[in-house]
Amino acid sequence: MCAMEHNSISVTVLGARGSVPVSGKSFSRYGGATTCALFCACGQYVVIDAGTGLMSLPEEAMLVSPLPLLLTHAHVDHLLGLPLSSCTMRKGFKLDIYAANHSGLNAQEQVESLLSPPLWPVGPAHLPADIAFHELKQTMSLGAVGVKTLAGRHPGGVSLLRLEAAGKSAVFATDCTLDDGFLPRFAEFIKGCDLLLCDGQYCDEEWKNREHFGHNSWEFAARFAQEQGVERLRIIHHDPRRTDEQLEREAEKLRPMGADYDFAKEGETIAL
Repeated sequence: MCAMEHNSISVTVLGARGSVPVSGKSFSRYGGATTCALFCACGQYVVIDAGTGLMSLPEEAMLVSPLPLLLTHAHVDHLLGLPLSSCTMRKGFKLDIYAANHSGLNAQEQVESLLSPPLWPVGPAHLPADIAFHELKQTMSLGAVGVKTLAGRHPGGVSLLRLEAAGKSAVFATDCTLDDGFLPRFAEFIKGCDLLLCDGQYCDEEWKNREHFGHNSWEFAARFAQEQGVERLRIIHHDPRRTDEQLEREAEKLRPMGADYDFAKEGETIAL
Protein backbone atom coordinates (compact mmCIF):
# COMPACT_ATOMS: atom_id res chain seq x y z
CA MET A 1 0.00 0.00 0.00
CA CYS A 2 2.69 2.50 0.96
CA ALA A 3 5.94 2.72 -0.99
CA MET A 4 8.36 0.78 1.17
CA GLU A 5 11.84 1.75 0.04
CA HIS A 6 13.56 3.56 2.88
CA ASN A 7 14.29 6.63 0.74
CA SER A 8 10.85 6.76 -0.91
CA ILE A 9 8.29 9.50 -0.31
CA SER A 10 4.60 8.92 -0.90
CA VAL A 11 1.06 9.66 0.18
CA THR A 12 -1.50 6.86 0.54
CA VAL A 13 -5.19 7.75 0.60
CA LEU A 14 -6.83 5.59 3.29
CA GLY A 15 -10.15 7.44 3.19
CA ALA A 16 -11.43 10.13 0.82
CA ARG A 17 -15.10 10.43 1.74
CA GLY A 18 -16.55 13.40 3.60
CA SER A 19 -19.24 13.87 6.25
CA VAL A 20 -20.22 10.22 6.83
CA PRO A 21 -18.85 6.86 5.66
CA VAL A 22 -20.78 5.01 2.97
CA SER A 23 -20.73 1.45 1.65
CA GLY A 24 -22.08 -0.67 -1.16
CA LYS A 25 -21.32 -1.45 -4.79
CA SER A 26 -21.97 2.16 -5.83
CA PHE A 27 -18.98 3.33 -3.76
CA SER A 28 -16.39 0.61 -4.43
CA ARG A 29 -14.17 2.45 -6.91
CA TYR A 30 -13.54 5.68 -5.00
CA GLY A 31 -14.22 4.23 -1.56
CA GLY A 32 -16.55 4.97 1.30
CA ALA A 33 -14.18 5.51 4.24
CA THR A 34 -13.91 9.01 5.69
CA THR A 35 -10.83 11.15 5.66
CA CYS A 36 -7.44 9.65 6.46
CA ALA A 37 -4.08 9.67 4.69
CA LEU A 38 -0.61 8.28 5.33
CA PHE A 39 2.54 10.26 4.51
CA CYS A 40 5.62 8.05 4.16
CA ALA A 41 9.07 9.61 3.97
CA CYS A 42 12.51 8.12 4.48
CA GLY A 43 11.27 5.54 6.99
CA GLN A 44 9.04 8.00 8.86
CA TYR A 45 5.26 7.63 8.80
CA VAL A 46 2.78 10.39 9.60
CA VAL A 47 -0.98 9.80 9.71
CA ILE A 48 -3.33 12.63 8.77
CA ASP A 49 -6.82 12.54 10.30
CA ALA A 50 -8.59 9.63 11.93
CA GLY A 51 -11.67 9.00 9.82
CA THR A 52 -12.80 5.45 9.16
CA GLY A 53 -9.93 5.12 6.68
CA LEU A 54 -7.71 4.71 9.74
CA MET A 55 -9.09 1.17 10.03
CA SER A 56 -7.00 0.36 6.93
CA LEU A 57 -3.71 1.61 8.37
CA PRO A 58 -1.02 -0.71 6.96
CA GLU A 59 0.91 -2.85 9.39
CA GLU A 60 4.24 -1.32 8.37
CA ALA A 61 3.13 2.02 9.81
CA MET A 62 2.79 0.30 13.17
CA LEU A 63 6.55 -0.28 13.18
CA VAL A 64 6.96 3.41 14.02
CA SER A 65 6.48 4.07 17.71
CA PRO A 66 5.42 6.61 18.69
CA LEU A 67 3.35 7.07 15.54
CA PRO A 68 2.33 10.70 14.88
CA LEU A 69 -1.32 11.38 14.03
CA LEU A 70 -2.14 14.93 12.93
CA LEU A 71 -5.77 16.03 13.22
CA THR A 72 -6.94 18.80 10.92
CA HIS A 73 -9.95 19.24 13.23
CA ALA A 74 -12.19 17.14 15.45
CA HIS A 75 -15.43 16.89 13.53
CA VAL A 76 -16.87 13.41 13.88
CA ASP A 77 -16.12 12.21 10.33
CA HIS A 78 -12.43 12.88 11.00
CA LEU A 79 -12.40 10.91 14.28
CA LEU A 80 -14.65 7.91 13.65
CA GLY A 81 -11.80 5.47 12.99
CA LEU A 82 -9.90 6.28 16.15
CA PRO A 83 -11.42 4.09 18.90
CA LEU A 84 -11.20 0.73 17.08
CA SER A 85 -8.14 1.20 14.86
CA SER A 86 -5.05 -0.97 15.19
CA CYS A 87 -3.02 1.97 16.49
CA THR A 88 -5.33 2.48 19.48
CA MET A 89 -6.32 -1.14 20.19
CA ARG A 90 -2.79 -2.59 20.45
CA LYS A 91 -1.68 -2.72 24.04
CA GLY A 92 1.35 -0.57 24.78
CA PHE A 93 1.59 0.90 21.28
CA LYS A 94 2.58 4.56 21.45
CA LEU A 95 0.44 7.04 19.53
CA ASP A 96 1.08 10.79 19.53
CA ILE A 97 -2.00 12.82 18.57
CA TYR A 98 -1.51 16.44 17.49
CA ALA A 99 -4.24 19.06 17.09
CA ALA A 100 -4.44 22.83 17.23
CA ASN A 101 -6.72 24.38 19.83
CA HIS A 102 -10.23 24.82 18.46
CA SER A 103 -13.34 26.20 20.17
CA GLY A 104 -11.31 26.69 23.35
CA LEU A 105 -10.41 22.98 23.56
CA ASN A 106 -6.97 21.42 23.36
CA ALA A 107 -6.22 18.20 21.46
CA GLN A 108 -7.16 15.86 24.29
CA GLU A 109 -10.37 17.71 25.13
CA GLN A 110 -11.47 17.67 21.48
CA VAL A 111 -11.04 13.90 21.19
CA GLU A 112 -12.66 13.29 24.56
CA SER A 113 -15.71 15.27 23.44
CA LEU A 114 -16.53 12.37 21.14
CA LEU A 115 -14.88 9.44 22.91
CA SER A 116 -16.75 9.62 26.19
CA PRO A 117 -20.16 8.48 27.48
CA PRO A 118 -22.87 8.65 26.31
CA LEU A 119 -21.45 8.94 22.75
CA TRP A 120 -18.77 6.25 23.30
CA PRO A 121 -18.34 3.96 26.31
CA VAL A 122 -14.65 4.65 26.99
CA GLY A 123 -12.30 7.59 26.60
CA PRO A 124 -8.76 7.63 25.18
CA ALA A 125 -7.23 6.93 28.61
CA HIS A 126 -8.97 3.53 28.67
CA LEU A 127 -7.90 2.38 25.21
CA PRO A 128 -5.11 -0.26 25.14
CA ALA A 129 -2.58 1.97 23.35
CA ASP A 130 -0.43 4.52 25.12
CA ILE A 131 -1.87 7.77 23.73
CA ALA A 132 -0.27 11.17 24.27
CA PHE A 133 -1.71 14.49 23.13
CA HIS A 134 0.23 17.48 21.81
CA GLU A 135 -0.44 20.90 20.37
CA LEU A 136 -0.16 21.09 16.59
CA LYS A 137 2.12 24.06 16.09
CA GLN A 138 2.60 26.34 13.11
CA THR A 139 5.92 24.65 12.31
CA MET A 140 7.35 21.45 13.75
CA SER A 141 9.49 18.43 12.91
CA LEU A 142 8.58 14.76 13.17
CA GLY A 143 11.76 12.86 12.48
CA ALA A 144 12.59 13.34 8.80
CA VAL A 145 9.29 15.14 8.15
CA GLY A 146 8.77 18.87 8.50
CA VAL A 147 5.25 20.09 9.18
CA LYS A 148 3.75 23.51 8.48
CA THR A 149 0.17 24.50 9.28
CA LEU A 150 -2.22 27.18 8.12
CA ALA A 151 -5.56 28.01 9.75
CA GLY A 152 -8.30 27.46 7.18
CA ARG A 153 -11.91 28.61 6.80
CA HIS A 154 -14.27 26.05 8.37
CA PRO A 155 -16.90 26.16 11.14
CA GLY A 156 -15.04 25.55 14.41
CA GLY A 157 -11.66 25.91 12.71
CA VAL A 158 -9.38 23.64 10.67
CA SER A 159 -5.63 23.22 10.21
CA LEU A 160 -4.33 22.85 6.67
CA LEU A 161 -1.13 20.81 6.59
CA ARG A 162 2.04 20.91 4.51
CA LEU A 163 4.38 17.95 5.01
CA GLU A 164 7.92 18.13 3.62
CA ALA A 165 10.82 15.69 3.40
CA ALA A 166 13.92 15.41 1.23
CA GLY A 167 12.85 18.30 -0.98
CA LYS A 168 9.36 16.90 -1.64
CA SER A 169 6.10 18.24 -0.23
CA ALA A 170 2.39 17.46 -0.02
CA VAL A 171 -0.37 19.80 1.09
CA PHE A 172 -3.50 18.42 2.74
CA ALA A 173 -6.32 20.97 2.55
CA THR A 174 -9.57 19.37 3.65
CA ASP A 175 -12.70 21.09 5.02
CA CYS A 176 -11.77 24.56 3.87
CA THR A 177 -13.59 27.25 1.91
CA LEU A 178 -11.28 28.93 -0.58
CA ASP A 179 -12.83 32.37 -0.51
CA ASP A 180 -11.21 35.52 -1.91
CA GLY A 181 -9.90 36.77 1.45
CA PHE A 182 -8.10 33.49 2.11
CA LEU A 183 -6.64 32.80 -1.33
CA PRO A 184 -3.43 34.86 -1.08
CA ARG A 185 -2.34 33.00 2.07
CA PHE A 186 -3.36 29.67 0.59
CA ALA A 187 -1.42 30.39 -2.61
CA GLU A 188 1.73 31.06 -0.60
CA PHE A 189 1.14 27.92 1.49
CA ILE A 190 0.90 25.56 -1.50
CA LYS A 191 3.65 27.24 -3.54
CA GLY A 192 5.95 24.66 -5.10
CA CYS A 193 4.21 21.64 -3.57
CA ASP A 194 4.53 18.31 -5.36
CA LEU A 195 1.00 17.20 -4.49
CA LEU A 196 -2.12 19.08 -3.43
CA LEU A 197 -4.99 17.17 -1.81
CA CYS A 198 -7.86 19.63 -1.73
CA ASP A 199 -11.46 19.61 -0.54
CA GLY A 200 -13.90 19.47 -3.43
CA GLN A 201 -17.07 18.10 -1.88
CA TYR A 202 -19.36 20.01 -4.24
CA CYS A 203 -19.54 21.07 -7.85
CA ASP A 204 -19.92 24.78 -8.61
CA GLU A 205 -23.70 24.54 -8.95
CA GLU A 206 -24.14 22.75 -5.60
CA TRP A 207 -21.77 25.10 -3.79
CA LYS A 208 -23.99 28.11 -4.52
CA ASN A 209 -26.40 26.88 -1.83
CA ARG A 210 -23.67 25.64 0.52
CA GLU A 211 -21.29 28.59 0.73
CA HIS A 212 -21.29 28.52 4.54
CA PHE A 213 -20.78 24.76 4.96
CA GLY A 214 -17.00 25.17 5.19
CA HIS A 215 -16.15 23.21 2.05
CA ASN A 216 -15.25 23.93 -1.54
CA SER A 217 -16.14 23.10 -5.11
CA TRP A 218 -13.85 20.78 -6.99
CA GLU A 219 -14.06 23.00 -10.07
CA PHE A 220 -12.81 26.03 -8.15
CA ALA A 221 -10.03 23.96 -6.54
CA ALA A 222 -8.88 22.77 -9.95
CA ARG A 223 -8.98 26.22 -11.53
CA PHE A 224 -6.99 27.67 -8.65
CA ALA A 225 -4.48 24.82 -8.75
CA GLN A 226 -4.00 25.49 -12.47
CA GLU A 227 -3.39 29.18 -11.84
CA GLN A 228 -0.79 28.38 -9.20
CA GLY A 229 1.05 25.88 -11.38
CA VAL A 230 0.18 22.85 -9.26
CA GLU A 231 1.07 19.78 -11.32
CA ARG A 232 -0.52 17.06 -9.18
CA LEU A 233 -3.99 17.45 -7.65
CA ARG A 234 -6.29 15.02 -5.89
CA ILE A 235 -9.78 16.14 -4.91
CA ILE A 236 -10.78 14.77 -1.49
CA HIS A 237 -13.76 14.79 0.91
CA HIS A 238 -16.21 13.39 -1.64
CA ASP A 239 -19.85 14.03 -0.85
CA PRO A 240 -21.36 10.84 0.67
CA ARG A 241 -24.17 10.91 -1.90
CA ARG A 242 -21.73 10.96 -4.83
CA THR A 243 -21.53 7.49 -6.40
CA ASP A 244 -18.64 6.05 -8.39
CA GLU A 245 -20.54 6.71 -11.59
CA GLN A 246 -21.15 10.34 -10.67
CA LEU A 247 -17.55 10.89 -9.58
CA GLU A 248 -16.31 9.37 -12.82
CA ARG A 249 -18.45 11.79 -14.84
CA GLU A 250 -16.98 14.68 -12.85
CA ALA A 251 -13.47 13.23 -13.27
CA GLU A 252 -13.87 13.34 -17.05
CA LYS A 253 -14.19 17.12 -16.71
CA LEU A 254 -11.38 17.40 -14.16
CA ARG A 255 -8.63 15.36 -15.83
CA PRO A 256 -8.23 17.62 -18.88
CA MET A 257 -7.49 20.51 -16.51
CA GLY A 258 -4.13 19.01 -15.53
CA ALA A 259 -1.94 16.10 -16.59
CA ASP A 260 -2.21 14.57 -13.11
CA TYR A 261 -5.53 15.91 -11.79
CA ASP A 262 -8.06 13.43 -10.45
CA PHE A 263 -10.45 12.55 -7.66
CA ALA A 264 -8.71 10.65 -4.86
CA LYS A 265 -9.40 6.94 -4.66
CA GLU A 266 -9.31 5.01 -1.42
CA GLY A 267 -6.17 2.83 -1.37
CA GLU A 268 -4.31 4.93 -3.94
CA THR A 269 -0.62 5.57 -3.29
CA ILE A 270 0.95 8.62 -4.95
CA ALA A 271 4.74 8.63 -5.14
CA LEU A 272 6.30 12.09 -4.86
